[in-house]
Amino acid sequence: MIFNYFKTALRSIKQDTQHFMLNLLGFSIGLAAAIMVALFAAYELSYDSQHPNADRVYRVHTDYRPWGLQMIAASDSDLALEMLSHTQVEDALILTDAHSLSYFAEPMILDVTIKGETARLSNVLVASSNLLDFINLEVLFGDLNKALTRPGQLAISQAESIRLFGNENSVGQTLSYEQGRYEIAAVFADLPDNTHFVFDTLAAIPTVLNSPIRGYVYLRLAEDADPDLIVADMVENMREKSTGRHKQLGLTLNKLQDLHFNSSGPFEMKQGGSSLVMQVCIALTVLLLLIASVNFINLNIAGAAKRAKEVGVRKALGASKPQLISQFLTESMFVVMIAALIALVLVELMIPSANQLLERSLSLSFSPLFLVLVAVVVILIGLLSGLYPALFISSFSAKRVLSGDLQRGKTAIWVRKLTLGLQGGLSVALIVAAIVVYKQMALIGDLPVGYSKTDRVIIKNLPTEAIYQANDNRLMSQLKALNGVEQVTQSNTLLTHDMTSELFLVWPNGERLRGTQPSISTGFHAAETLGFELVAGRDFSPQYASDWMATDEQGISSFSVLLSESLAKQAGYANPAELVGQTLATQSGRGKAKVVGIIKDVKIGSARQQQLPVSVNVASAQDPLASIVIKVSPGANKARIMEEAQRIVIRELAITEVDISLIEDDYKRAHINEHRMQQLVVIFSGLAVILTCMGILGLASFATIRRQKEVAVRKVLGASRISIVNLLSKEFLAIVGIGGLIAIPLVYWLMGDWLNNFNERIDQAIWIYGVATLSVVAITWLTVASLAFKAANTRPSLILRYE
Repeated sequence: MIFNYFKTALRSIKQDTQHFMLNLLGFSIGLAAAIMVALFAAYELSYDSQHPNADRVYRVHTDYRPWGLQMIAASDSDLALEMLSHTQVEDALILTDAHSLSYFAEPMILDVTIKGETARLSNVLVASSNLLDFINLEVLFGDLNKALTRPGQLAISQAESIRLFGNENSVGQTLSYEQGRYEIAAVFADLPDNTHFVFDTLAAIPTVLNSPIRGYVYLRLAEDADPDLIVADMVENMREKSTGRHKQLGLTLNKLQDLHFNSSGPFEMKQGGSSLVMQVCIALTVLLLLIASVNFINLNIAGAAKRAKEVGVRKALGASKPQLISQFLTESMFVVMIAALIALVLVELMIPSANQLLERSLSLSFSPLFLVLVAVVVILIGLLSGLYPALFISSFSAKRVLSGDLQRGKTAIWVRKLTLGLQGGLSVALIVAAIVVYKQMALIGDLPVGYSKTDRVIIKNLPTEAIYQANDNRLMSQLKALNGVEQVTQSNTLLTHDMTSELFLVWPNGERLRGTQPSISTGFHAAETLGFELVAGRDFSPQYASDWMATDEQGISSFSVLLSESLAKQAGYANPAELVGQTLATQSGRGKAKVVGIIKDVKIGSARQQQLPVSVNVASAQDPLASIVIKVSPGANKARIMEEAQRIVIRELAITEVDISLIEDDYKRAHINEHRMQQLVVIFSGLAVILTCMGILGLASFATIRRQKEVAVRKVLGASRISIVNLLSKEFLAIVGIGGLIAIPLVYWLMGDWLNNFNERIDQAIWIYGVATLSVVAITWLTVASLAFKAANTRPSLILRYE
C-alpha cells in the first residue's frame, strides 16, 4: 500500500514538476532557516550551564542608574564577606582583573621575560581559592589550589602555556620580571566558548590590601533561597554604611545562566548575546515556515481541479476517504522529507557565514537526539501542511466530478484569499522592520556624540605613567611623526565604552553641582585629536605650560579644563563662554581648574546610555592604564599607520602585545547586537519576500491556466496586453494590499516597543509603511504579470482551436 502511495506521488510530481519544485524550494529554505536558528538558540541557551550548581549561582550587579549610568557587573569583597553570613548564601567567589589591582594593592606585573624574550600575560584574573566550586575548570597539570593561595604562583590555560613555553605542560617553569619571578603551578584546559568567563591566567588575591577589592562577585544560594529577599538585605546593608549620593545606589542579583543575555556593558569579560536577537530569529523562522506551509496549502488547493478526476475515478472504484487522505498526506510527507535533506545540505553550506555573522561556533552534529528532533519537526510540518489539502481533495464527490462539475464551494477560495493576504501582511511587516531597524542603526551611526569617530586610531591598555609625560615624550613624538598622522593625545577614557572618573567643581557663583559629572583626562591637543567642537576659548596646548597639571608644596594641584555646554548651563551660566579664563576650585579643596575653553556636549558610551555633562582636564589620570588617540589624515592608509604605531609602542614601552583599533569600529562594537539584528531582519525579510513571490507565482500560474480561454476570447475582441495583465493581477493586488494594511497597526506597535530601548530614536514615518506596502504590491504585480503577459502573448487560435 505505502509503495503504491509513493508510486502515485511520483507520477503526480512528474505531471506537475513546476509546482513541485516551488514547494520543494520553499520548504527547503524554511527548514534550513529553522535548523540554523535551532542550532543558534541551543548554543545561546547552553551558556554557563556546565558550571557546578549553575542554577543556584548569581552575580552581584551594582545599579548606577540613579546616577544616570547603567548596571555594572561589579561589587566589592567586603560586601561578599558580609553576605556569607546571610542564612541563604552558601559561598561567594571573588574575581577581579589584574589591571585593577593597583586600586586595592600592589599592581601585578604583566610584562615578563622568558629565556631573554619579553611577553605579556594575557587575560589575567585574580581569584579567591574556591574558584573550582563555581567554575567547571579542568586542571590538566599541577595544583590549581597552590596558584590561588600562594603569592608568586600562576595557573595558565593550555593555549597560554603553548604560547609562552611551546608545550602544554609548563608546570614548574618560571617567568621573570624586574622585581622577581612567577612560577607556573598549574595548567588548565581552555575555557569553552559558551561561557561568559574569560581568563588565560589566574593568580591569588593579594594578602595585603589597601582597600576592599572591587570586581566580580558571585554568590551560591541555598536551594530554597529567595533572591529578592537577599537583594533587599544587601541594599539595606549597603545604604546604612553609605553617605551622600551613594545611598541612591542599588544592587541586583543576575542568575549565572542568564548572564549571557545581560552582559552587554563595557566592563564585562566578554560581549554578551541578546535575547531579543534570538527571539527575533525564532519569530522570523516561524514566519518563514508559515509562509512555506501556506504556499504548500495554496498550491495544492489551487491544483485540486487537476486531481479531481483522479479522486472521482478512485472513489468510483471503491477507494475510501481515509485511503485518499493517506495518499495525499504521503505526497505531502514525501515533499517535506526531500526538502529536509536539501535543508541539511544548505545548513552545512551556511554555517561558516552564520558563524562569522553571529560570532559563534555553531556546528551541525548528526547525533541521535538531533536527528530525532529534525524528524519530529519534519513530520509535524508535513502533517500540518498537508492535512487540509488532503481533506479538501479527498472530499470531492465522485458523481459531480465524473459528470463534469469540477467546481467547489467557497471555502477553498476563502482559504486561498486569507492565506495570500497573510503572506502579503507578513511581507509588508518584515520590509517595514528592515527599514526601521536600518534607519535606527543609521541614526546611531550618525549621532552627534561630540567627538570624531572617523579617522581616529586608538591604542588601548597602555601604562599611564609611561604615556602621560608633558616633556620629552619620545613615544608621542614618534607617533606624531608618522606619515599621515595629524595629531596625537592621551586619554584615560574609552569614549565608546563608559566614564572612568569624575570631577566635582565649585563654581564662581557658589554652585556645587551634585549627580554624575564624568571627566576625561587627556594630553595636549585634546579637542583637535578627539574631535571636540570648541564653541569658545582654545584647546590644550604645549605653548601654555600651565595647562598640564602641576602640584605645589601644599599639595594643591593646578590644571586647565574644558567644560561642556550642558555642564556650564547646569551650574547656572546661560552663556558658558563667560567662564573662559576663570579659575574653579575642586569640591575636595585640593585642586584649582582654569577654564580655557567650552566644547559641545560629549556623549560617552553607547546610544542606550544617557548623555551627561562632561569636563576635560589635562594629565590628572589616576587609572593604571590609559590610551593614545591618533588623528589621521582623511584618505590616509590606516592599516599602515596602525602597523607602524604598533611597532613604535612595542619598541618604546617594551611590551609584546598592543591593543589597537579604529574608534569607529569600537563604536560599532558597542552596538553589535543591534547591527546583528539589522542584518538578520534584512536576510529574513528577503527570504520571506522570495517565498511569498514563489507562492504568488504558483497561484498565478493556476489562475492563468484556468482563465486562458477567457484571455483568448478577450484578445479576439480587441483587449490589449496590459489590460489582460491587469485583469489577471487585480485580485492578487487587492488581497495582498488588504493584508498589508491589516498588518500595519501591529508592526507599528512592535517597532515602537523596540525603539523605546534607545534614548535617541527615529520617528516612525508614514512613508515607510507606504513604501513597504507599495513594494509588496509592485512585486506581486510583476510576479503575476510575468505569467499573465505570456498568456496575453499566446495566439488565441492555439487556445480556441477545439472550441
